[in-house]
Amino acid sequence: MTTLIPLAWDASLEVGNAIIDADHKETVELLAEVNAADDAAFPALFAAFAQHLRDHLAREEALMDQYGFPPAPIHKHEHNRVRLELEGIEKRLAAGNLMLARGYAREAVPEWFINHKNTMDAATAAWIRSQGG
Repeated sequence: MTTLIPLAWDASLEVGNAIIDADHKETVELLAEVNAADDAAFPALFAAFAQHLRDHLAREEALMDQYGFPPAPIHKHEHNRVRLELEGIEKRLAAGNLMLARGYAREAVPEWFINHKNTMDAATAAWIRSQGG
């Protein structure tokens, strides 16, 4: 059994792009609020988190387009997968499946976030820097 360690913002989560890093910091902060919420507050906080994540992914995609990131289609495909996953979790939460949504926020999102940040987002930020951004 793995021990879950909540995400906490620190410099190790930065990728070196001010826009992405600001979004990542907000992602971590909102996720902490979601995971600390009682059952009554959880649905609204999860909805706010999900909307932030959608907006964040859109900002990353705009940066990829602006700087001509060559593997943008792969990165965008992953974003679309996450959007669909979020939509499914939101539907299940609306139908009353609080436990599933809590597990997603507590386990799946942090694991995905770290992996995505370390791979796709780090590569995107490095490309942007190489292009003068």
